[in-house]
Amino acid sequence: MTYYHYTTLNAFSGILQDNPIKNKEICFWATRIDCFVDKTEYIHGIDKLRPVIEKFELQTGLQEDSRISQFFNPKDVESALGLPVPYVISISARKDNEYMWRNYADNWQGVVLEVEFENQIGFYEAALYSIESCLYDSNISSEELAELVKAKYLEMAGIMLGGNKELAIALLRDNPKVFVMFIAMYLLAFVAPRFKKDEFVREEETRIIIASPKKEYNSLFDNVQCPVGLEAMVNEVRKFVDCEKQRPDNDKFFREIFMPISVLKRIHVKKDEQKQAVEAILRKKGFNHIIVDVMN
Repeated sequence: MTYYHYTTLNAFSGILQDNPIKNKEICFWATRIDCFVDKTEYIHGIDKLRPVIEKFELQTGLQEDSRISQFFNPKDVESALGLPVPYVISISARKDNEYMWRNYADNWQGVVLEVEFENQIGFYEAALYSIESCLYDSNISSEELAELVKAKYLEMAGIMLGGNKELAIALLRDNPKVFVMFIAMYLLAFVAPRFKKDEFVREEETRIIIASPKKEYNSLFDNVQCPVGLEAMVNEVRKFVDCEKQRPDNDKFFREIFMPISVLKRIHVKKDEQKQAVEAILRKKGFNHIIVDVMN
């Protein structure tokens, strides 16, 4: 699966690491969704989901205490202690999007990184990630939205039953509310952040979404008695949660997401001068095997 990341020349130089650890040669910053310029974007996505989930759960005859639609209140989500929040890396399925060149690649003076990922969904250290295309309001019908909610609802149940099947079955048997809460968190983390208003439709954006609790909630794990079989997992989650950083220039929260250099397949630029500048950066960083392409 090939995607494209639009960025400035300076940001590109920072993405390539100096003296990197093996398989961590490049680093993207994933911005926490509540730090976006548009503060209403995540709320917009939650509001889009709530009535569709309510209808789905009524149609499937779920008992009231097993329904997740009750969790899709933006105020409750914002105040929920320890709830995983989405961190986003912006990419695109198109390598020559005029809007993205202008607004994210320094008005055609920047670069487009061609990146390739083997899996659409998986784990990044202790956090679940998913690569999802954005859904613009006028581009998805109510029927398509209903099918999406149904598919993602069942997808998370399948992940739980397929990943740690014994734990999932125990939760489903002994504490069904916890089981459906995991499904709610999955939809909040990986479906709600996909929705965007039509004013941004020219971006044709895709997102790498990583879900993790905020660093400020890491203390919630303190003095908590957990089953012996889960101790290692909880410790890994704590370490990952603690890696949240805050930008010195604008105080926005983000996470550093490291990837192997093999993910970067090619770099696209618009002019020969940019190609020379990019190639100089690649030589300096020791990655001069990466091809730089001047687009027509």
